[in-house]
Amino acid sequence: MDAVCVFVKYNGQWDGTLRYVGDEMKGILVPENSTYVGLIELVRSVIGIRGPDKNIVVRYGVELGLPLVRIQCDADVKFFIQLKKKDVHVLSKFPVTIDVLDKSATEAMPPKVGESNHIDVQRSREGGQSD
Repeated sequence: MDAVCVFVKYNGQWDGTLRYVGDEMKGILVPENSTYVGLIELVRSVIGIRGPDKNIVVRYGVELGLPLVRIQCDADVKFFIQLKKKDVHVLSKFPVTIDVLDKSATEAMPPKVGESNHIDVQRSREGGQSD
């Protein structure tokens, strides 16, 4: 089974310039046929995250000044693996950063920009669906 080499940065924090500082780093081999769940399980195992009370957020940077790319599903994993395969000359390019969050903190986070957590009361009264 073929795999890509990926550096994993963890136990750090984000500064004001989208740099992940004060971190540790390990290298992992990610099988080319990995799924999102498989990647999360591999990362949990390598960095020693145990128990279901933690959520893991996986991101990588493409270029300085561009927003980070978040890996959230199987398609994101496939894209990342293809990206790594095409850029084999720089082994350390596209390291992933791992943020570990308590599930309770994740659930309490506000909605993303553009999303609404409000119910359209007028539409509800008229029998329409709410947002």
